[in-house]
Amino acid sequence: MNRFEQKYYESSTFWEGNMLQDAQNMERFEITKALLPADVSSLLDAGCGNGIFINQLSVQRSELSLHAMDRSESALRLVKVDKTIGDLSAMPFENASFDCISCLEVLEHLPIESFENSLKELSRISKKYLLISVPYDERLEDSYTKCPSCRTIFNYEMHLRTFNDDVFKKLLDEYGFKQIKVIKAGMSEHFKFHRSYRKLFYSEQFLVWNSPICPVCGYEDEKEMTHEQSGNDIPRLPRKLISYLSAVPKIIWPKEKKYYWIIGLFEKQQ
Repeated sequence: MNRFEQKYYESSTFWEGNMLQDAQNMERFEITKALLPADVSSLLDAGCGNGIFINQLSVQRSELSLHAMDRSESALRLVKVDKTIGDLSAMPFENASFDCISCLEVLEHLPIESFENSLKELSRISKKYLLISVPYDERLEDSYTKCPSCRTIFNYEMHLRTFNDDVFKKLLDEYGFKQIKVIKAGMSEHFKFHRSYRKLFYSEQFLVWNSPICPVCGYEDEKEMTHEQSGNDIPRLPRKLISYLSAVPKIIWPKEKKYYWIIGLFEKQQ
């Protein structure tokens, strides 16, 4: 992790306030907690962030021995259980230290080498189970932004990989863990081909500056880029015409259901 990425994750405003407290995230946490097997007595939340999941778990399941780990000191200040600063790719714990390890919305952020090492570490430290959640079948380009300074295009949520059903099911096969339960969460309805429509009529919405900091050059100006700054030169139609053109098709346009997260319980094979 370079110094600009570290600054991104150490920002106190990134972790404080009402982050992850919307209805869909609360539903995700409840689903995740319900997947926790009855024979678990100890759990490590690896990459715990501001502790919103494990803090809730400590209240609802006070009989559990809980520990949290994250690489961000700013995030750990908000965690209310025993905690350790550390990196997923080299965790400071003995083999089989916890019955279960939860790793929620973390793996999608990891570059290739760190990703592979982290899967090994999670498998090494877990005695019985791994509880994993990641964004489901995400289109990384839908969240691209362009730095106004160095012009680097990147995913403003710092997501580097996607997970479909097959990839997620086989995620831990080579490390001795088999998926035994899986649930999708965060369902919403969308108009089919909506992204293509947005690119045609609302091209200025793409690649606008939407990140606390550029992970490449460290640029931090929070003002949104203009249409001209974004580098997108597709001419825009008059707004009244766009409103009319968008209202009529919505009456008959087909919709599709999408899920934002996939949550899985993986069990260690003997």
